[in-house]
Amino acid sequence: MRSLFSVIFFRILRTTLYATISLTFCAWIIQSSRYLSMLSVNNVRLVKFIEFTSYLSIDIIAVILPLAFAVSGAFVYQRFNESNQLIALQAGGISPAKMLSPLLTLGTILVCYLYASNLYISPFSWIAFREMEFNLKNSLDPPESPGSIFSRNGFSVYAQHYRGNFLFENIHIVDSRTARKISAYYAKFGSIVNNVLALSDGEQVEIDEIAQKKSLTKFQTYQCNLNEILSNIKSPPQPNEKFMDELLQNTGDDKKNLSNTALFHQKITSPILTIIFALLAFCLVLLSPYRRKFSYTRICILLSSIIFIQGTYFWIVNASAKNAMFVIFNYGLVAFLLILSTAMVFLRCRA
Repeated sequence: MRSLFSVIFFRILRTTLYATISLTFCAWIIQSSRYLSMLSVNNVRLVKFIEFTSYLSIDIIAVILPLAFAVSGAFVYQRFNESNQLIALQAGGISPAKMLSPLLTLGTILVCYLYASNLYISPFSWIAFREMEFNLKNSLDPPESPGSIFSRNGFSVYAQHYRGNFLFENIHIVDSRTARKISAYYAKFGSIVNNVLALSDGEQVEIDEIAQKKSLTKFQTYQCNLNEILSNIKSPPQPNEKFMDELLQNTGDDKKNLSNTALFHQKITSPILTIIFALLAFCLVLLSPYRRKFSYTRICILLSSIIFIQGTYFWIVNASAKNAMFVIFNYGLVAFLLILSTAMVFLRCRA
């Protein structure tokens, strides 16, 4: 019995890991594409970009894991079905309840992980994500090769040569932050340290269309505080950056309170979907009689059911963020599905 438990448990675990990693990687690529502009606009290196967007994978895993687990369990049991091992095991006195044991054990472990993710891991990851996003957008990291250093809010800097250690040669700057007034700079040497651009041995050309004046000024040294063109104002914490106790605090804004409350209840109920999907997979795949002709049809039905249930669940969550009365439907849907799937398993084990 222990050997059978281990075989089923680790097969489902291995398949779940493969499916979760693959689907998470695909979803991560889609999510991270929204921040691709930071590679050029903010001069973010690829390694930092991957580290920065990797924080998004925590919530992606939380959404994908229940689906991947249920489908993986269905495929593992289906392999037993195709090789007629289910019939042999049943003939050998192995009850459906014993076949269900490894699936429920792994499901319980995943539910514990999802609760840990909702309570601690996800808020910490979002806090780190927002902090890193702020630092990347409000600090200038010179490139290791010549090219555009940055171009933001009408202020563009271009260096022909980069000597290393934040030192540049032949720097060209265009400042068009003021309407109808353009300033252009050229310097033989320059450096960027602590968001301060220091130029030496250069000249400034200023074109003022309002005053209809043009001027040329040569300088030995010139400094520009780049913090003036950066956005140093941090946005207020978003609901996904808050811990459970913070979500129930009154913010003084009814819309924010509803959004925080909806997220609070979502974090409580969403991990239970993992067990519900696992029970549905067990019932559909191991439903007698074991006919291989319609085996993959059952998996398609399972996948469609999971997508429909999860879609309905997220619709209720979004509705509860606008109207508090939908919160009860959140718990009602999860409770109904849990009772229904448990009853189906009970009847299947009694068959």
